Amino acid sequence: MQLTRKAIAQLEGVHQAVTLNMVVAATRSLDEQSKGLSAKTILRNAEAATLFRTHSPAYQARQHQVKRAKRKRTPVATDIQVTYRGLRASDLIQLVESLKKQNAEIQAERDRFRAERDEAYRLRDEALEHNARQLAALTRQMQPRND
Repeated sequence: MQLTRKAIAQLEGVHQAVTLNMVVAATRSLDEQSKGLSAKTILRNAEAATLFRTHSPAYQARQHQVKRAKRKRTPVATDIQVTYRGLRASDLIQLVESLKKQNAEIQAERDRFRAERDEAYRLRDEALEHNARQLAALTRQMQPRND
């Protein structure tokens, strides 16, 4: 905290802009071990962050822009948002129910097609057996008898 305070005072003393990068550089020059403080360290410390924000014109200008941008937005009434969300949710529920119904219809149609296919295979097999019996009977009739 003391190092941040000294760095900001030094920057203001030489009429330099108080930016986060400048404060970090100033803390390095003021620190006995030349390590200084990182930007994250300054912002994580609540007191140091508040001190930086109060002395930084760049930060204050940015905050002013953010406030102006927020004022420009037209607020939407909360009850309208809830109704809108409710409508969207009910539409979604209706869509899901419709998809479930369509899925059930498709499953039923698939089952009907499978039953028709199975019946067609059964009839084919029956016809093949019947043709095989007729062919065998005709073959027996055509063979000469050796009695």
